[in-house]
Amino acid sequence: MPTRYLEDFTAGDEWVLAPWSLSEREIVDFAKIYDPQAMHTDPSTAAAGPHGGVIASGWQTALGCVTPFLVAVMQDTAALASPGFETFKWLKPVRPGDRITPVIRLIETRRSQSKPDRGLARFRFQGVDEGGAPVWEAEGVFFISCRDAA
Repeated sequence: MPTRYLEDFTAGDEWVLAPWSLSEREIVDFAKIYDPQAMHTDPSTAAAGPHGGVIASGWQTALGCVTPFLVAVMQDTAALASPGFETFKWLKPVRPGDRITPVIRLIETRRSQSKPDRGLARFRFQGVDEGGAPVWEAEGVFFISCRDAA
């Protein structure tokens, strides 16, 4: 049973989740399945390329930032679905050993006019490196049930 509903979220809420990092092996293994480009899968080729070594797939970076939020917050929320992200940006390569901190901010909530048993929550997701620079960011909506639905 969910413990969080739309009414439990307030614009300005923020979650700073545990930092994570990836080894070169984790980057290569993920990319061989999901993003088979040499900059992610072949250390020798990547070393001679513009990044000077293997970098994480942007998809792996995004998942590393979204998944902890899904576990910590949305898993216990009366979430219905997400129609997607309006923005999705890779800002800086993630290298083996980089410590990335997921930071999620709630931008707004509003009740649906057409379906009053639910509403939407708009979140801004970021992955931030140790220097405080964002490496990835996205903004998107989740549909969430209302506790006081008629």
